Amino acid sequence: MHIPVTGGRPRSRRDILFFGAALGSTALLSACGGDTTGPTATSTAGTAGTAAGAFPVTIRDTFGTVTIPKAPSRILSLGRTDHDVLLALGIVPIGVFQFTEEMKRGVGVWAESKLGTVTPEFFSPPFDYEQVGRLHPDLILDVQSRGDKDEYKSLTAFAPTVGLPPDRDPNSVPWQQSTDVISTAVGRETDGAALVSRTEALLKKAAADNPTFAGRTVTILLAWEGEVAVYSSADTRTQVVTALGLTPSKYVTSLGTEEAFVSLSAERMADADADVVIVLSQQGLPKEKTLAEYPQIARMAAVTENRAVFPDNNTGLALSFASVLSIPYAIKALVPQIGDALR
Repeated sequence: MHIPVTGGRPRSRRDILFFGAALGSTALLSACGGDTTGPTATSTAGTAGTAAGAFPVTIRDTFGTVTIPKAPSRILSLGRTDHDVLLALGIVPIGVFQFTEEMKRGVGVWAESKLGTVTPEFFSPPFDYEQVGRLHPDLILDVQSRGDKDEYKSLTAFAPTVGLPPDRDPNSVPWQQSTDVISTAVGRETDGAALVSRTEALLKKAAADNPTFAGRTVTILLAWEGEVAVYSSADTRTQVVTALGLTPSKYVTSLGTEEAFVSLSAERMADADADVVIVLSQQGLPKEKTLAEYPQIARMAAVTENRAVFPDNNTGLALSFASVLSIPYAIKALVPQIGDALR
């Protein structure tokens, strides 16, 4: 994947944090809206599972409070992974944030079946507000977002907009919280809670089924633009794999939780070693090419001792999404690979 850029450089460090593990895109995302040739999507919000009298709903985000007066029927999903929650609830949004161009229908392979015959319109920052207006949304979700105040204000001119939750860093909302916020916004809070419980139960079962994971250390690396970075305990990727019973490595723990994404110099690579090291590649490179292009990773003990895991593109994307739809997909692939690495 190529990180969306402006003027040839990443838009911001926080955007690198999120886009950095959006593995495998072969071209830059469009600066404005994406492919709009598909049929216009219509949501099913307000039908199955909506409690009578659930509206109006008032939600607090980092910019204040937003009131949703009635069950929405045309939901625009602009948060990076917000659409996964909607689709898990059986709601097809009219537009989605296209994470990478390889997602031809705007969503990951784990979510495509939820679209039915509909392909939503695509968006990427800076958002095309004319395109937003043409879709006539009655609710805009921008929960897993950059938390940009001006962007948020512009969106509220079109429809009630639910933005970044209070006291959360941009692009770093825990998947449980984003599920709760989004399901509440569409009048499906109970269904959202059930999705969270089901996903947590799946993670607990995977941990119970793999007792050898307990207490073993893990580091997740990202290879991008010739450099290497490491995810801290604050990042959702680390949170997903540690829910399997693994423990953040000593180096990851030393990073604290203020930053979710920290650059790692070639001289410090050995410090990031762990019982298992998961390597995500910006370009979605296979193991051999990753090691050829990133010799500092190739020299790690975890690699030379076969304790490193190199997920394929879709698995890496699913881990990066960390949603109620993508987590089951990610752990199904990762668990046996981690098991092999720990033998």
